[in-house]
Amino acid sequence: MKRIYVTLDTEMDNDAHWGKHYPPEYTSVTEGIPKMLRPIWNRYQVHPIYFVSPEVLYDERCVAVLKNEIQKGAKIGAHLHPEYIEPDSIWGKGIEKETAKFPCSDYPDNIEREKLKNLTELIREKLGVVPVWYRAARFGADIETIKTLSELGYRYDSSVTPNIDWSKKGGPNHANARLKSYRISKDGLYQSAREEDYSGIVEKPVTIFGKRWGLLGRLLPDNWLFYRWLRPTHMTYMELRGVVREMAKNNMAEGVMMMHTMEIMINKTPYVRNTWMQKYYLWRLAMSLSYMKKQGYRL
Repeated sequence: MKRIYVTLDTEMDNDAHWGKHYPPEYTSVTEGIPKMLRPIWNRYQVHPIYFVSPEVLYDERCVAVLKNEIQKGAKIGAHLHPEYIEPDSIWGKGIEKETAKFPCSDYPDNIEREKLKNLTELIREKLGVVPVWYRAARFGADIETIKTLSELGYRYDSSVTPNIDWSKKGGPNHANARLKSYRISKDGLYQSAREEDYSGIVEKPVTIFGKRWGLLGRLLPDNWLFYRWLRPTHMTYMELRGVVREMAKNNMAEGVMMMHTMEIMINKTPYVRNTWMQKYYLWRLAMSLSYMKKQGYRL
């Protein structure tokens, strides 16, 4: 069966420059999910996966929204923004605006492990579910992350972004990662496992092909925005259709669409600055989901 996983990194609101509000705001969860996204999910029979960051679970309004989503068939994954959970949390200390951490490289392995353990327990406590999906903040995962996920009972990771190198910002280099889902080897994040060295975690990479705009794209400097993601953030509807067609050419039975909840809100990211841009974003999302359904993908 063909499947595209619709995944959302679920965090507190940003401003139009990716900065954080203080005190924190959560309108993308409390208003965006029930009022804007849920009608789309219902129309196209989407069962989204919300990758939930720790700070969202500190707000009871967000918890109520997510519980309602679970009742309607949504799944909950963990999304570790490590600065917002113990140990060494900055939450509540007046410096919530700082958020540029890669869990796998900005913290020792033992601290990342404790943070993941605490986030897993927080999700269980607040939402009553045990998460089996994970996506690292800023896609910052490595093989030590995978070992921890296996220890904690996770089954799937979706932190790998094929074709994208985050190393200049201090993160991992996923540029040569495979496009298709694979069982991760204990020997390395990008290695497909044999039975004897299976880590226990299946990688579901975000669906990302090469650069946009043909030769022009190849001449442009390296930037994640110049690649063809299954992501409505920066892609046109026709480009999203093209990604789905390329999946078929590559015999990919599965794909992973990703977005942030705050991307649908006005002035919560750089991508939606007014009502027209908001309507255009939601239209792109809805039309691309409709196209995927017509191509036989379960969402």
